[in-house]
Amino acid sequence: MKRPKLMLVTKDKRTYEKFSQQLAEYFKEEDLCIVSSDEEGSEDSDLILLSSVKLMDSRKYPPNKTIVSRRGIDISKMEELMQLPPGFNCIVVNNLPENTDEIIELLKSLGFQLNMHPCYPGSDKKIAGVDTAIVPSVIELVPSYIKNIIDIGIRPLDFSTIIEVSIRLGLGSEKVNSQSTRYVKEIISLSRKLSSSLDVVKELNHQLEAIFNTVHDGLIATDHHHNIIKINKASKDILGVSDRDSIIGKNAQLLFPKLFPGRVKLEASKEAEVVAINEKKLVVNKSVIEVDSKKIGELTAFQDVTRIQYLEKSIRKEMQKIGFSSRYTSKDILGSSKKIKETMKIVQKIAKTDHTVLILGENGTGKELFAHSIHDLSARGDGPLIPVNFAGLPQSLAESELFGYEEGTFTGAKKGGKQGLFEIANNGTIFLDEIGDAPLHIQTLLLRVLQEKQVMRVGGRSLIPVNVRVIAATNKDLKQLVKEGKFREDLYYRLFVLPIRIPALRERKEDLVDLLHYFIGNYSTANPHISPAVIKELLNYEWPGNVRELIGVAQYMTAVMENNEITLNDLPEQFKEKLGQKEQKEEDMVALLQREGDLLEFYAILSSLSKAKERMINMGRGKVVETVMAEGYPLTEQKVRKRMAVLRDHGLIYSGVKGKGSKISDSGESLLKMIEPVVKIKV
Repeated sequence: MKRPKLMLVTKDKRTYEKFSQQLAEYFKEEDLCIVSSDEEGSEDSDLILLSSVKLMDSRKYPPNKTIVSRRGIDISKMEELMQLPPGFNCIVVNNLPENTDEIIELLKSLGFQLNMHPCYPGSDKKIAGVDTAIVPSVIELVPSYIKNIIDIGIRPLDFSTIIEVSIRLGLGSEKVNSQSTRYVKEIISLSRKLSSSLDVVKELNHQLEAIFNTVHDGLIATDHHHNIIKINKASKDILGVSDRDSIIGKNAQLLFPKLFPGRVKLEASKEAEVVAINEKKLVVNKSVIEVDSKKIGELTAFQDVTRIQYLEKSIRKEMQKIGFSSRYTSKDILGSSKKIKETMKIVQKIAKTDHTVLILGENGTGKELFAHSIHDLSARGDGPLIPVNFAGLPQSLAESELFGYEEGTFTGAKKGGKQGLFEIANNGTIFLDEIGDAPLHIQTLLLRVLQEKQVMRVGGRSLIPVNVRVIAATNKDLKQLVKEGKFREDLYYRLFVLPIRIPALRERKEDLVDLLHYFIGNYSTANPHISPAVIKELLNYEWPGNVRELIGVAQYMTAVMENNEITLNDLPEQFKEKLGQKEQKEEDMVALLQREGDLLEFYAILSSLSKAKERMINMGRGKVVETVMAEGYPLTEQKVRKRMAVLRDHGLIYSGVKGKGSKISDSGESLLKMIEPVVKIKV
C-alpha cells in the first residue's frame, strides 16, 4: 500500500532535520515518507509543510496541499532559562525579525519575565550592559560581545501541527491520543527535574505554572496522599471547577473519584484510560513524580475526547474541499425535458430524508452526478461524501478498504491500523457505485452496516458505530441477480427504500442540443457553427453510451473540426459506420430501381414530389403525370402508377388517406440527391 508523501520546505538544513526527527518519532517509516523540496519526485507529494509563511512566496505551492507550521519551544531546554531572575536583561537572536519577535512573545506567554531585546542580521544596535543571548541554535548569528549563550534549540513543530499532518494524510485520528500523551510527558519530565530543587512540592514556581496553563489538556498534580497540589486552567473547563484555588490541598479521590479511583500504591498507568465525567469522555494518562528515586506524588493528564473530535471535524472540512465533498450540485444537472424535470422533483424530495437511496440507470446517464446532488441538498451536505466503485475495487481489498483493519492484521498493515471508508464517511454519505458487482461476502457485511449502523474492522474485536447515509447505484437488474443467486435478497430490499431511475439520453432527446452546446463550450473557446445535418444525425442516434458518449462526441468534433464549423465529416467513427451503411443501402436501392425500370422515370416522379413538399402540399397521381409531362418526361398515367407503387413499397414515398395525394419520404429525398447527378449526366 502506497505511503503518503510529505514534503518539508524549510529555510535551513537544521530546521529540516529537526522537523524530520520530530515527525519520525510520531510516524513510523512505513507510515510516512518525508522528502525535501530539493529531492527528485517531491513534486507529487500529498502534503507540503512550510516552516514559515515567508516561504509561500518562494514558489507557487497549491493552497489545498499546503500547511504553514505552527512552532513551539523545546520544553526540555527550559531549565537554564528558569534560573534567570525576573527582569534579567538579555537579547534574543534569530535569522529574521518576525521569527525573533515570535520567540520573545512565546517566552512571555510561558511566564518568563525577562527584559528581552530582539537581535537579527541587520540590527547592529548594541544593548548596553547585556552579555547573555537566548538563541534557537543559530549560534553563528550571536554578536561577538556576548559572553553567555543559552541555546534553546531549533523550535519544534507545535503539537497541533502534528495532529493536522496526521489527519490530512489519513494516518488515523487514533494517533492523536498517543501524540498528545508524548507532549504531556515532556512537561511531566520537566516537572520531575524541577521538583528536586523545591523545598516544598506545593510551591511550584511560576514558570511551571505558566507552562501548565499553556497546555490545553487538563493537568492535576497530587502528593503521595492524593491531595491536590497543582491544577491548571484547562482542568477548570473540562471538569467544571468554579475556583481552582479553593480545591488546592483537598483530596482528589473525594472530589473526582472516577479520575482518581484510589490505587493502593502510587504507580503510573501503563496505558491511557477512558473515563466518563459530566457527560464527557476523558482520555487519562498518569505519571509518577519522583525526587531522589522516591515516589512523592502523581501527575494526571487528561483530555476531552470531544475536543479532539472537534479538531478532527475542522480538518475534515478542509479535506472535503480537496476531494471528499460534493463535486456536483443540482445546478450541474442540465435539461428542460419533461423526463428530467420529473426526476429532479423526486431528487428534491428524496434529499430531505435520511433514508437509503438506490439510483437505477444505464451506463453514462450520470448516476454519480445525481448522488452528489442528493448529498449536497441533504442535511449532511457539510459532511464528507465518500465514493466507492465496486467495479474497480479488487475483491481482495474490498473488505479492508470499506471497513478498515487493526494493526498487525496482515503483512504490510499500517502501524495503528487503518480507518475504513465507512468510518471516514461518518456524519456524511457513502456512495456505493456499481453495487451489483459487490462480492457476496461483502454484501453480507454491507447488510450488517445498514441494519446495525456499526462496522467491525478486519482483525478487530469491537463494533464501531457509524452515522452514515448510503446511496447505492447500479446499471444492472438486481431482481434478476437475486433470482440467479448473485445478489442477496435481504440486501436488495434494504437498498430498495428510495429507488430513483435516471432516464436514458434517448428518452430525453429534447435536451440533446442544449447538452451538446454546453459540452462543446467546455472543450472549445470558439463558438462553432453546427451543420443541421449533424444535428439530424445526432437526434436520430440511439446513444447507447448516454450522456457520457455525448461528451466524447463533443470532444471529438471540436478537436477535428475546421474553419470553426462542425460538419458530417467531423462525426466520430460510430456515426461514420452508420452513414456508410446508409450509403450502401442507397446504392443497393439505385440498383434495384434500375432493375424495376428506367431510373430517369423514377427520378422524375421523386423530383416532382420533392418540389411539392417544398410548397408544403401533397400531390395526387394525376398531378404527378401533369408535372412530369411539363418537365419534358413523357410518362403515361399507367406507367406513373407502376413506378409510384415500387417507390411506395420501398418506403421512398408514402400516400395519405384516399384523395390526399402522396409525399416523398426522408429516404426518398436522400436517394433523389444521390441519383440526381447520375441522371443529369445521362440527359
